[in-house]
Amino acid sequence: MKNNIKKGQLVRLNVDVCFTEGHGGKLRYPLTNYYNDERGVVEASRPTTPEETEGWYKSDASKGLDSAGETKLPPQATYVSLYKNRVYQVLRARARVRLGWGNATGGLVKLICTHSGEEAYVKRDLVEVISENR
Repeated sequence: MKNNIKKGQLVRLNVDVCFTEGHGGKLRYPLTNYYNDERGVVEASRPTTPEETEGWYKSDASKGLDSAGETKLPPQATYVSLYKNRVYQVLRARARVRLGWGNATGGLVKLICTHSGEEAYVKRDLVEVISENR
């Protein structure tokens, strides 16, 4: 099944590809872990904001050295929980974003939660279209 996602559409998590048979899906093993599978959660990501990075530098987590004896680096991305019973609006249907210190990751869709207003990036094949919203 080809998933034609467009900007402005309403989507939700595709239960069949995100969750195990015991929780309504078709997977034999969980996508990430059993705890998230039981709660109906998929972990998405988004880049950290400059305010979050500044707050990290002011916290105790930034002090000292890491296990290799080097200065610590701030996190480049943060996790966002997507729930199977919520609706999300597509902000970008084909997104490529840098979610760490490496190269940019493609094959993503940028969503905004209609419940919390938080934005997140998740793989395109983990969501399904429920409405055109045009």
